[in-house]
Amino acid sequence: MPTVSIYSDTVSVGTFMRNYLLPIIAELPGKQQPEAEIAVIEMLENARVHGNEELPEKEITISWELSSEALVISVKDEGKGFDKIIPKLPPVTEMRGRGLLTLQDMGYDPVFNKAGNQITITIPRRSDYGRYGRMK
Repeated sequence: MPTVSIYSDTVSVGTFMRNYLLPIIAELPGKQQPEAEIAVIEMLENARVHGNEELPEKEITISWELSSEALVISVKDEGKGFDKIIPKLPPVTEMRGRGLLTLQDMGYDPVFNKAGNQITITIPRRSDYGRYGRMK
């Protein structure tokens, strides 16, 4: 499973997404690509903003494996972790708090490490997946 660590700043995250993860996501069936991209961006942004508290010197570690069945991707930050219960939908006036709910709504089942500072999702390679990862 390839593993890369990047600094927790927007340029490093964007460059890594563009140069490494988008070509991997492009290997998924077409209908899955937009949702997979959103899911991975949510994971990286949660690590950058919430886990590493937007401190650019902290690192985010990304691991992935693409097989004929699925893309498995893990994102780990240097934060102290959090309670692994996915929060309820925040009020519409709140700007944050929807990332993990978005993953769940897309049909992914996030798995967290014991410390709560690593998230892993599995994106099955399915040509019959519809919008948000759900089968039509």
